[in-house]
Amino acid sequence: MEHFFTGTEVNGVNADLYTVKQVNELLLSQANAYTLTITERGGDTVTLTPEKLGMSFSEGDTVRTLKRKQNGFLWPRMFWQKDLYQIGPEISYDEDAFDAAVNSCMKKGASPENAWVEMTEDGYKIHKEEQGAELDWEALSGQIRIASESLIETLDLDEAGCYVEPQITTESEEITSLTAQLDEWLGASVTYTFGKQSDVADKSVISGFITIDDDYKAALSEQAVTDWVTELAKERDTYKQARSFNSTLRGTITVKGGNYGWQIDKATESAALLASIEKGETVTKEPAYSHKGNTWDGPNGDIGSTYIEVDMGAQHMWCYKNGSLVVDTDVVTGNISRGYNTPAIVSQIQYKTRNAVLKGDNYRTPVNYWMPFYGNYGIHDAYWRAEFGGEVYLTNGSHGCVNTPPAAMAQVYANMETGTPVVLYY
Repeated sequence: MEHFFTGTEVNGVNADLYTVKQVNELLLSQANAYTLTITERGGDTVTLTPEKLGMSFSEGDTVRTLKRKQNGFLWPRMFWQKDLYQIGPEISYDEDAFDAAVNSCMKKGASPENAWVEMTEDGYKIHKEEQGAELDWEALSGQIRIASESLIETLDLDEAGCYVEPQITTESEEITSLTAQLDEWLGASVTYTFGKQSDVADKSVISGFITIDDDYKAALSEQAVTDWVTELAKERDTYKQARSFNSTLRGTITVKGGNYGWQIDKATESAALLASIEKGETVTKEPAYSHKGNTWDGPNGDIGSTYIEVDMGAQHMWCYKNGSLVVDTDVVTGNISRGYNTPAIVSQIQYKTRNAVLKGDNYRTPVNYWMPFYGNYGIHDAYWRAEFGGEVYLTNGSHGCVNTPPAAMAQVYANMETGTPVVLYY
């Protein structure tokens, strides 16, 4: 009636016919011999005794309660039934000592690093998160408390979740959403054609437009796009640029100035390129132009094979159409003695009209054919002149226009269209 039945086991120890006092003594003995071995990430261990943990043990009512449940009048059942108990004594803590024990386990470790995405020259690279070895004091304290209260002898800090974990992993929504956005933008490809040549804005270019902030949000830099289009324009624009020209009498010369050539509309094309990237488009196109030439790959570069050539030193004009000479005539250009020099430039026919009246400060002159090429400068018939070519222009030249014999002017007007390049040089 006062002893536990044969077949009783307490915390793995045979307690046959133990009294309540003997079982309590067993529990206190086991508790005082208790140690907690803590395994850190990486394999190092720390052992804590009840003394270090600030633990003290005392008898409780648990053992007596269990004994009462063993009805002494039912003693025959002990021949076929075992009673297995897992119990402990009453435990109390010196909280200051316990906190000190937890602090002794708080070794300085590397902080965890979140996964992140780096833009590279040809796309992006995902950097996997790093676990580090920084302990979470609250989690560590809680797990040591749980283990010691149950007299559990081992605690693996990694398995118990005592380390500070990276907040962002490669599987996190922040990373998957970011890379999906990057894949769409980097999948775009815009090919710009310049005659037989081309430039491509593909992922190797687009990656330089993308920035990623601390919140894992990607943005396309409008300034970076504009800068790239500006560099493209510097490389490709011919507007007002010097260029080589195969002249009729002088061979290859350099001509410059004027208002002829190709010029990319940087603002319009920057906005268009940005829109194409945002949509993930693959497209081949010409860029938007604010000024256009006739060709890119002609025998005179962007001047092509249809043009008007005025050699003002020779006072002669030639008109070539698709490479064939259609007009060959002497002309009279601006009066040198009065400072009315016809500008040496590369320009183009702005428009053409019949029966115009040319007006100046002290003149009104009707002409049959008028083809302006640069402001008020133009090519027109000069029926009032009896002599063309030679040195007429030095003292009796025009106000700056190219005076042309009427018959020849009719042929110029018939063969040369609006937009035709006009090359003028001395």
